[in-house]
Amino acid sequence: MNSRNFLFLSLLFSLLWGGECDVTRYGAAKISEFETELYRAKEEFFTITIPKGWNKREERLPYESPGIKTAGVILSAPLDDGWISPEISVIYYGNGGFFPDYRDYIRRERHSFNRRDDDAKTIVTDAVADGKKGIGFEIRTTEAVNTEPLFEPGIMYRLNGEMIPKMADVVEVFRVFPEEKGFWVFHYKASESGILKCRGVFDRVVDSARFGKEP
Repeated sequence: MNSRNFLFLSLLFSLLWGGECDVTRYGAAKISEFETELYRAKEEFFTITIPKGWNKREERLPYESPGIKTAGVILSAPLDDGWISPEISVIYYGNGGFFPDYRDYIRRERHSFNRRDDDAKTIVTDAVADGKKGIGFEIRTTEAVNTEPLFEPGIMYRLNGEMIPKMADVVEVFRVFPEEKGFWVFHYKASESGILKCRGVFDRVVDSARFGKEP
């Protein structure tokens, strides 16, 4: 493929699919899904390029265990139309604690108590990031959400009746990259109806990864 055709296809792709994951917050300018910044994990376990405008959390990471190396970030965007906040996390886990190695992590996630699809049908694929080989898979789960209105500041609302939580259908995407002393997990979660909107952002985060040295 010559460069002219490549540029044309790239432009066509961005017109068709780009912009669906732009972040819009009240009183602020829209932030394009292609606006990014560099994120460097503590102790140099990895670096990634992350989308601007997403909320960022580095504490209270899932499966943290005392004395076991754990470092990473959880990114979240505003609620999508399925009442789920799209979430991307990238976390390094040292072997031990909850997980003697990466296979125990994969086993735990694939046997999630709120899973709604049949694990026997799970397709496991090869994954690659920064030249490192890994494992990819997807599962379908459910999550309790409150379907309350999205309030805007400065406007008075009158609510009638109680807000009734409901179960939302969720899709979770995993990329796991093992190493001798631990493993890296890339996780993307969104509502089933909105999973494709930020999928490109997640794929770009994975592609941007540069893995650091283990302790």
